[in-house]
Amino acid sequence: MNVVLKHLAGAVAAVLCATFFAASVAHAAPERWAALSLLGDRINYVTARMQTGTNVSPNLVQPVPMQEGVLDRLALRALNDAQVAGVPEVVLLGLRDPKMYALQDKLFAAEGQPMLDGLRKALSNSGVTHVLLLAKMRADARFPVGDGYIGIGSVEGLGFYVDRSTAVRRNETGVSDTGFLAPFAYYRLVLFDLGAGKVVAEEMVRTSAAHALASTGQVDPWQVLSAEQKVDELERLLKEGTGPALAKIVATRRG
Repeated sequence: MNVVLKHLAGAVAAVLCATFFAASVAHAAPERWAALSLLGDRINYVTARMQTGTNVSPNLVQPVPMQEGVLDRLALRALNDAQVAGVPEVVLLGLRDPKMYALQDKLFAAEGQPMLDGLRKALSNSGVTHVLLLAKMRADARFPVGDGYIGIGSVEGLGFYVDRSTAVRRNETGVSDTGFLAPFAYYRLVLFDLGAGKVVAEEMVRTSAAHALASTGQVDPWQVLSAEQKVDELERLLKEGTGPALAKIVATRRG
């Protein structure tokens, strides 16, 4: 399986390494936001174990390191493409600090103060008033099938969940087979007011899809999507989740 993971990292880099995009067109507003993605240091390859016992994790998680920043660019592009009224000019940041990835849940807490101070210093002459952070979130694995959901355990960030034991029917054909592949994007949008020194809005995003093995002609769920299709699915999920979450950030922000 290590070969599969190596190919996954390479495939994503190959598809996205040449992706460039411009920042959002400025709107007449007194605020200026800086957007930072901390989603892209790895893809999580999650395999359902289908084992029981209190000491056994239901899922095997294998992180696939991403060295080129391509997933963060993908996440920021989804933000950049969102058409949401009330959003001021957004500056897209391309920072890749390992400490920020590791401590992203604590960036706006006491433990993250040194990193936040460094970010403030870097932005001091830019006119930025707020930082919009895209950070990983962990939640129950829930993947849509028919009129319900399947999945066990929990997942986090960007990745793919592979189940080789659960029978799933393909809606288009009505044929059932054992196994499915589920791309997922679990993350948070957090708006931090640099002047006030506090979080003023936060929204959770949990988007996913389930691709049944049935009627695909493949023998393993991982092969249901090609490398390029896997990248396309992550991009689609990010776009599907980011726009609505950004609209809620604008509508519910406190100050």
